[in-house]
Amino acid sequence: MRLRKALALTAVLSAALVAATAPTAGADIGAGGGRPAPALPSRTQATCGDGKSTAFPIGARIRGGPAVYRTGAGQQTWYLDLTNTTNSECTAIHPIVVFTDKARTLRPAHLRMDFAAPGGTFPVSLERSDRDEIIAVFDGGDAFPGFTVGPGGSLTVKVGLAFAPDAPVGEVVADAALVQRKGDDGDWIGEAGGYRFSVEGPADPVEAGSLAHTGPREWAYGAGAVAALATGGGLLLGARRLRRTMS
Repeated sequence: MRLRKALALTAVLSAALVAATAPTAGADIGAGGGRPAPALPSRTQATCGDGKSTAFPIGARIRGGPAVYRTGAGQQTWYLDLTNTTNSECTAIHPIVVFTDKARTLRPAHLRMDFAAPGGTFPVSLERSDRDEIIAVFDGGDAFPGFTVGPGGSLTVKVGLAFAPDAPVGEVVADAALVQRKGDDGDWIGEAGGYRFSVEGPADPVEAGSLAHTGPREWAYGAGAVAALATGGGLLLGARRLRRTMS
């Protein structure tokens, strides 16, 4: 994995950890939040496989999202596909998504986001990093123990996303990482490439049937900013564990 992408995904995981343990909604997380930098997982420590492979045990892909979201409009749907590449069951899987807007003006109150899981539909936990990324943790509270994917199996997570009438317009990219929760700890077990879209006002024209590009490429400014979150937060690449990511 390229260093830039490793930095970006490391930042996603660490920022989500602080977001899940923040005392109040919307609080800054990271270096500016006054909390210590967390330890981070190693790719070689995922345990829903044999624990020895350097490859992630869960493959992931974001697909089906629209290219344009209208402020004040209803939720639109996209999907996160999870594939278990191992011969053992993987449980307690919690996705984490980081949204980076070019202008750095998005705030948690501007988004409404939920996900479907066995037992119902659950809201995500939304926090803002000290670099003004929006961190979305699929925790679901006590009613959601995480996703389970059987050996060699696959699972599709339906995600709903909408933006408030006063949300700033502009380009946004979403990157995802997967954490397997294990008591008070967790392992980094997968990642999904960037989903790019734009937020536009309700009166702006939109081309029918337009779909966003999803794939492994990164925006230069998005990757640089998330990498800066890792560096600015004093994070340590190569640390072996990720403390509890969900409240």
